Amino acid sequence: MQAVHRLLRERLDKVPRSAVWEQINSAFEIGEPRGRDLHFSVEQRQLLREQCRSAWGFDPLEGVPHGNRREVAAAAIDEKIARERPDDRYVLVKGCVPEPLPPLGSDLSLRVPISGLNPDAIGQVVVIENLDSFDDWYAFRSPPELADALVIYRGHGGLARGTRNLLSVLPESVTVTVFPDWDPAGLLIARTLPRADALLVPVLNETLLAKGSPEHFAGQYREARYLDKADLGGWQAVWDAMNAARTSLKQQHMLALGVALRRISLGDRTTTLQMGDDAE
Repeated sequence: MQAVHRLLRERLDKVPRSAVWEQINSAFEIGEPRGRDLHFSVEQRQLLREQCRSAWGFDPLEGVPHGNRREVAAAAIDEKIARERPDDRYVLVKGCVPEPLPPLGSDLSLRVPISGLNPDAIGQVVVIENLDSFDDWYAFRSPPELADALVIYRGHGGLARGTRNLLSVLPESVTVTVFPDWDPAGLLIARTLPRADALLVPVLNETLLAKGSPEHFAGQYREARYLDKADLGGWQAVWDAMNAARTSLKQQHMLALGVALRRISLGDRTTTLQMGDDAE
């Protein structure tokens, strides 16, 4: 849809015969293949516009309609093309939820619209990478100063966008702590969030390291390349330790082994890491 919109908006005479355009040509049988390009006359562009409008329910020259699925359904045939996904305005939370929301038990969570959270009533936030670790948050050996935190599932897709949207509107006074897997992908998640003041990491010991996956670490080479060039501040020591261990440690193993978690500030450039005691 975006490809057709660009063709019509820029009045292009030809486009490369990419996989997308091969699919469009196959669906509407409009356009003349010549070598590596697909050519369109003025008449063919107009015919493509009319056929797409009939097939999609909206004028492709105007582009994909804005709004959520309910709003887009008023014009388009396929409401799932909506730019705004169902979770974009929502977050999944537990822990110390701000008033006027009711208190939640430790085993309960709440999917709430961002507009339903009073940012000025939030003291601190913990963002957790994995859903099962979000569910098990109160079983982790987390620092006591996080006891009154609003806990958010970072999620994927729409939920991840919802989390990012919430973090973007939090006051500077709110401290954001991120709890990901101990590996390049997890550290990248933390470093690329709109807000992140501290990182929650395991106190390493030989038993936990033995549970790590060198294969998963090796597979995250793109994330590693990014981290090698990034300014990690106080998290540089974490990345150095990961590079030395060359293994991926999952949140689930931290919980299963009862490993203590440590909070490391992004702004503390004097951070040092030491191995913990297996008997802790």
